[in-house]
Amino acid sequence: MQKILYMLIGPKGSGKTHIGTLVNKSTDIKFLRVEPVWLTVKPGEDSWKKVEDAVDAEFQTHNKVMVESLGAGEDFKRYYASLKEKYTIKMIRVYADSNVCLERVRNRNSVDHIPVSDDKVVEYNRIAAAVSYNWNAEINNNKFASDEEILKVILSI
Repeated sequence: MQKILYMLIGPKGSGKTHIGTLVNKSTDIKFLRVEPVWLTVKPGEDSWKKVEDAVDAEFQTHNKVMVESLGAGEDFKRYYASLKEKYTIKMIRVYADSNVCLERVRNRNSVDHIPVSDDKVVEYNRIAAAVSYNWNAEINNNKFASDEEILKVILSI
């Protein structure tokens, strides 16, 4: 069976973790939260390779896996290229207004996410908003898309 990797790409606070968690509960797509993997990275370790290894491990028991990312930077491009050699990748753009994203980051549970200053959120989100891929789907999460709308988009690709 074909192995499909769904990549949720968007700014911090756009709702990628919420979407992944919903998809994990409601479909046969396994959501792999990337931030907990990042938190285990030791100095000198290749963080993207560690994330790729975690993705590969999930594909040992699942045919469909979903991850989240800002989707920016040269290291991400290498990570993406390596994964594309092994799996079919479905790119999903998740977006919301930058002020909405910043407010969500400020108010979210810090246990679930790596803490980041407001200045860094603004910087990262400016970079994330500029990335462009051949999107398989897009989710406008400015006002929190409904669970039904999110699942309809994901299951349509």
